[in-house]
Amino acid sequence: MWEGNMGGKSSSLGNTENSRISAPPGVFSSREFSCAASFQAMSTAGISGILGSLLQLEENFSSCLARIDALILKPLLQAEPQDPKEKENFQLLVLLNDRFQTLWNFTEENSRILRGKSQVENSGCIQDFYILWKGELFLSLYIQYFVTFANFVVVQGFEQAAKSKSEAWKLHKAVLKEFLRDFTSESSLGLALHLALHKPFQEHIQNYLRLLQQLQEQLQEGSERDVVAAVAQEFGKLESFIGQVLDEAGVTKELWKSLGYKFTDVLCVPERRLLEDSRNIPIASGTARSERLLLFDDVLVLIQGNSFQSFDLKLVWVDENCGEKSAPGLYSLRITTPEEMFVLSTKDPQMKAVWRWKLAQAVRQALNGKRDFPLWGRSGEDSQAPSRRFFTYVFRMEGRLRGATYEGEWLWGKPHGKGTLKWRDGRNHVGDFQEGLEHGFGICLVPRRSEDRYDCYKCHWYQGKMRGYGICEYGNDLVYKGYFKDNVRQGFGILENFSAEHPFKYTGQWENDRKNGYGVWEDKERGERYIGMWLDDHRHGEGIVVTQSGLCYQRTFHADKMVGSGILLLEDDSVYEGNFTEDLTFVGKGKLSLANGFVLEGTFSARGGRGLGTRGVLSTAPEPPRPPASVQLGLKEFPVEKRWTGIFEQFLEFLHSGCKEEMEESFTGFHIQTSKELRKSQEYLFCQRGAEEVSWKIEEILEELVQHQEPKALQSYLEKALESSLHPLGKLLRALTVAFQATYSGIGANRHLLAMAQEEVKFYSKKIWEFYQGLLRLALERKGRAPSEDADPSLGKGSSLVLPLILPGFYPELSMLYMLQHQREDELYCQGIVELSLFPDIQLLEFLDVQKHLWPLKDLTLTSNQRRSLIKDKCFLSATECLQKLITTVDPREKLEILRKTYEELERTVSRLLDADYRLPMDDLLPLLMFVVSRAKIQHLGAEIHLIRDLMDPTNQGGMLDFLLTALESCYEHIQRIQLHPKENSHSS
Repeated sequence: MWEGNMGGKSSSLGNTENSRISAPPGVFSSREFSCAASFQAMSTAGISGILGSLLQLEENFSSCLARIDALILKPLLQAEPQDPKEKENFQLLVLLNDRFQTLWNFTEENSRILRGKSQVENSGCIQDFYILWKGELFLSLYIQYFVTFANFVVVQGFEQAAKSKSEAWKLHKAVLKEFLRDFTSESSLGLALHLALHKPFQEHIQNYLRLLQQLQEQLQEGSERDVVAAVAQEFGKLESFIGQVLDEAGVTKELWKSLGYKFTDVLCVPERRLLEDSRNIPIASGTARSERLLLFDDVLVLIQGNSFQSFDLKLVWVDENCGEKSAPGLYSLRITTPEEMFVLSTKDPQMKAVWRWKLAQAVRQALNGKRDFPLWGRSGEDSQAPSRRFFTYVFRMEGRLRGATYEGEWLWGKPHGKGTLKWRDGRNHVGDFQEGLEHGFGICLVPRRSEDRYDCYKCHWYQGKMRGYGICEYGNDLVYKGYFKDNVRQGFGILENFSAEHPFKYTGQWENDRKNGYGVWEDKERGERYIGMWLDDHRHGEGIVVTQSGLCYQRTFHADKMVGSGILLLEDDSVYEGNFTEDLTFVGKGKLSLANGFVLEGTFSARGGRGLGTRGVLSTAPEPPRPPASVQLGLKEFPVEKRWTGIFEQFLEFLHSGCKEEMEESFTGFHIQTSKELRKSQEYLFCQRGAEEVSWKIEEILEELVQHQEPKALQSYLEKALESSLHPLGKLLRALTVAFQATYSGIGANRHLLAMAQEEVKFYSKKIWEFYQGLLRLALERKGRAPSEDADPSLGKGSSLVLPLILPGFYPELSMLYMLQHQREDELYCQGIVELSLFPDIQLLEFLDVQKHLWPLKDLTLTSNQRRSLIKDKCFLSATECLQKLITTVDPREKLEILRKTYEELERTVSRLLDADYRLPMDDLLPLLMFVVSRAKIQHLGAEIHLIRDLMDPTNQGGMLDFLLTALESCYEHIQRIQLHPKENSHSS
C-alpha cells in the first residue's frame, strides 16, 4: 500500500486500497521559497511567462478531462452489469472514476490558484508554482490513478467496457470517434478507450517536465534551482513509472489471455503483475518438475500440465550457493519455501543472474508491502531481502504440522524465533522456535476431549519436545511444577490437586511420567503425610507416615500395601514395634514400650470392638530405658545423599554443560530472554521475581567468583548470591527450601523427624559449597588459571560458612521441630522460671548462693522506708537484656556471640562493683548466669540450646564459646529441677 500524506481536499485521496507503489520521499512539502531571492536570480517577465504557460496547460488539460468524463466515464457508469464477474470489473471502473475525479478536481484547483497569481502585478516568485510546493500530492494522485488504470487493463476491463449495453454509451460512440484522433473504424473500441484514459495524462506529465526544465534554466546556481531540479527528477521518475506500469499490465493481460480458465480463475487478481516468464528467459525446475515458471510480484508459480503450485514470495528464500553440485553446464539457484526446497537451473549464467536479481527484488518488495518507485529503478538494486521474516502460513503437506497455522518469525523456510502455532484440533503453542521445532520457552494449550477445558503447558522445549523446567496446569485442577524430558515428567517435580474433593500434593522424584524414587505425599483429605520411596505411582519400599493427630509410624510398603513389621510412635511417647493394620490396630507379635518404662511383649489381637486383647509378658524395670521421645525415624532408611537427587542432578547438568545460558534457563527454572507477552504468563520456580538491583548473567557471575575469593569478600558474595532468585546458587537454595517445607511443615512437624531435618540442612550446606567450588573451577578454567593452592585453610570446610547463610530459609520448620522435641523439658524449665520469678533480686541472689561481695548493692537506690527484699529486676540488668537477644537471630554464630557478650556484661558489672578487673571462676559464673537466665525468661530455651549445639561451627568445640554454652545448659537443667513448696515462698510477700 502506498503510504504518505497527500494533503488533498477530496475524500477519495485517502482511498489507496489498490495501490502498492511507494511514493518518493518528501522533497516538496518542507521547502519554503524566498520571493526576494528569485527576483535577484531572473527577470519577472521570464517567470511570469512560464507561469502563464502552466496556467494555459492546466486549463487545456481540465477541458480535456471534462470531455473524457462526459463522453466515456458517465455513459459507461450508467448501467451496472448483473453478471458477478462483470460486476467485479465494474467496481474497478468505479474506483478508476474516483481516481479520475480526484485528479480533475486537483487540476481545477491548481488552475484557480494559478489564475489568481497571474492577475497580481509583478508576480514571479517560484512559490507561485503549485507544482513545486504540492509536488508530493501531484505524484501521489498520478500513482494512484495509473495503478488503478493498470488493474483495469489486467482484467481486460476496457474490452468488456467496449461491449457495454448502456444506451447512453451507444449514443456517444459517434462523438467519441471525432474526439479520438487515433480511432478508426478498423481500430478496436477497447483500445480507443485505453488510449483515451491514459495518453492525455502521459502527455500532460511530459508538458510538466518541459515547463520545469524551462524554469530551471531561468534560475542561477542556488537552493531554488536545486529544488526545481529535484522536483523535475521526481516527475521524470513518474514518467518512467507510468511506462513500466503500463508495460507490466499489458504483459500480464496477454498472459491471462494465453492461459486457460483453470489457471486464470485462481491466479488472476487485478493487482498481480507478471515480472518474468521462463518462456522469455528459459529456466527449469529440477528434473521434469515443471514446464513453465511464472514470477509475479507476490507469488512464484510452477506449472506442470494442467496443475500448478504457487509460493508466496514473502516465504521464498533464494540461495545462489546451492550446496550441491549442479549438472555439467548448468547454473543453479536453490529456492527454499516452508514445505519444499527445489533447484532452478539454466544453461546461461546471464539468465541465472537475471532470474536471481528479479527473484531477490520481488521478494524484497513483497516483504516491504510496496513496489519501488520507479518499479525497476536503482533504489532497490543492491538491497537484499532479509533472511529473518515475520509471516503467517498454513501447512498443507503430510506431517505433524499438517493443517496447522504458524504466525511468527521465519528463517530460511522454517519457523525460527518467536511465534504461534495453532492446530485444527484446538492445540496451540506460543513461544520460541528453532529450525522449525519448538525450542526454548513456550506455552502450549491442549484441549481435553471430554470437557470444555485445556491443559496448559508452560515449559522449556528442546528440539520439539518438553525438556527442562515447566509448569503444567491441567484442566482437571492438577498443577505440576517441575522438570521434563522428552515430553514426560522426569526428575524433581511437584504435583498438586486443588480440587475440593480429593486435595493432595506430591513433592519428589519422577521417572517416565510416574512417581519413582524418594518423595513426599500429603493427603489433605485424610490429614496425613507419607515420606518415603515410590515405584510406578505406588508407595513402594520404606516409608514414614505422619498424621494430623500426631501419630507417626514407619513401615515397609509394597504396591501401596503395608508389609512386614514396623514401628508406631504414639502421642503419649509409647512405642510399639510389630505388625499393625492400616487403622493402626495392633495384630500379631509385637512389643509395646510404655512411657513409664514398662514393656509389654507378646501377641496382640482386636476383640471385635471390645478393645485390644494381648497375651504376653509385662516387665517393669527399676530404671526407665531411653526416653521414647528420643526415637528418630528415617536416618538409616533414607540416606540424606539420596533424598533429593532430582534437584541436584539438574544443577550438576548445568555445571557440566559449562554453565550455558540456555541450560540455566531450562534447568534452573527461569527463562531470562522471554518476550514481554510470554513473561507475563510464565511462573517462576520457588520465588517471586521482583525488581532486583542485581541482574545476574552467567559471564558476570563467573567473573565475580574470581574476584571474591578472600574470606570476607567470599562471605559477602555468597550472602548476596543466596539471597538472589536469579543466581544459580540462590535458585538451588529455593528449590531445597520448597522440598524441606513439603516434608517438615504443617503435618510434618513431628519431633520424631528432627534428626532427618537437621541432617538435611547440614547436607544442603555441603552441596551448595560443592556447587560454588564447581562454579569457581569453571571460572578459573575460562581464564586459564588453576585453583589457588594457597587458599585460606579456614575455607577448607566451606559448609560451615554456608550453613548460617542458608539457615533462615529452613529455620521456621527446624525451630518448630526442636520445640516439639524438647517440649517437656521446656515446660519444666518454665515452671522453674515461674518459681524463681517470685523472688526479689536480693533474695534470689541469696537463694542461688551468689557470693555477697558480688551483689550490686550500690546500683540499688533505696529510701529509708524500703527494704532490700523488695528490689526486683534491677540487678545485672545489662546482662539480662543482652541474653534476651538470643531469640532475635537464627544464626548459631550470632547466638553464641550473644552468649559471649552476656558473659562479658557479667564480668564488667562485677569489675565495676569491685573497682578492679575480675575474672569469674566457674563457681561464681554458674550462680550469676542462673540469675540472669531466670530474669531473661527466654521461652523454649531448651530448643534454642540444642539447635545451637547441633548446628554450630565444629571449630568452636572445646573453646570458650563451647564452655559458655555448656554453662547455659547447666543452668537450664538446674532450673528444671527447682520445685519449691508454696509455703516456702510465703515470706516473699
